[in-house]
Amino acid sequence: MTLSYRRAVDRMRQPGTRLIKTHGPHGHVHCVVPGGHVEPATAERLKKHPLVQAGMDGLFPGHEQTWRLVSAANAPSRTR
Repeated sequence: MTLSYRRAVDRMRQPGTRLIKTHGPHGHVHCVVPGGHVEPATAERLKKHPLVQAGMDGLFPGHEQTWRLVSAANAPSRTR
């Protein structure tokens, strides 16, 4: 099931839910777990959401593999 942006954000509001990036047969694939697949443009839009925070858990520094939605009270300040 491919999730729209709005549905993906709604799913990410659930505790323990993450946007993950994995490697598939044709390149990188993003999914909301649990939830479903998201298109590459939707994944990039989710990553730019002001309340989405990278997990800093990639194999190499600067190569994030998971993102989560944080509450506004716990959101990091972003410089634009």
